[in-house]
Amino acid sequence: MPVSREPAVIRASWHAVNVSRRTLPPAAGLLAASAAHAQNVFDYPQTDDAPDTFHVVNEIPAGSFTKYEINADNGQLIVDRYVSMPVRYPANYGSITSSTGGDNDPLDALVITRDAIYPGAVIKARAIGVLRMIDDGEADDKIIAVPASDVDPTYADIKEMADLPKMDAERLNAFFRVYKNLPDGGDIQLDGFGDASDAREILTQAFDAYAKEHGE
Repeated sequence: MPVSREPAVIRASWHAVNVSRRTLPPAAGLLAASAAHAQNVFDYPQTDDAPDTFHVVNEIPAGSFTKYEINADNGQLIVDRYVSMPVRYPANYGSITSSTGGDNDPLDALVITRDAIYPGAVIKARAIGVLRMIDDGEADDKIIAVPASDVDPTYADIKEMADLPKMDAERLNAFFRVYKNLPDGGDIQLDGFGDASDAREILTQAFDAYAKEHGE
């Protein structure tokens, strides 16, 4: 019988990977990998050219009516609740890493992609606008983004909200108009869309607030 010449540490590593693949579904596997390499996925470092591009950790895939959240303390993916009306998220919904928004949480982002993104996956994105929102009296703006061109060049010519098909913008607005009227929707006020430069200004403020909060 042939004798394995792989060092024991390599064989052990492959065993761990194979066990993980057998026992974990894809989304859980992504989160487990994140937990192994970062204490908190929301602290994942930003890009070198932020706010021109920036990292978003996704929580809710486009097309889902399940509201997932990532626990900031342990990185666990949690089913927070199901949307109580027959509406689905019109884009991937997640949090911009290493940022602090007006509500003192990571800044929110809606990322428009050709395929839904697994919860827990980080994508490099580019802002094309912002949906202005007040939630329970606090600023809760949603950055509207597309993948960075080196991630998906399909969106290279989409620079502003106006470059999107009109129906895409309507879907984003309509979702939150319905969402705010749900029993668990909260006190939400919508204030229209800002452009890409408005979004980058908000991003810069959020990155600065995070850096100040963490003494960077």
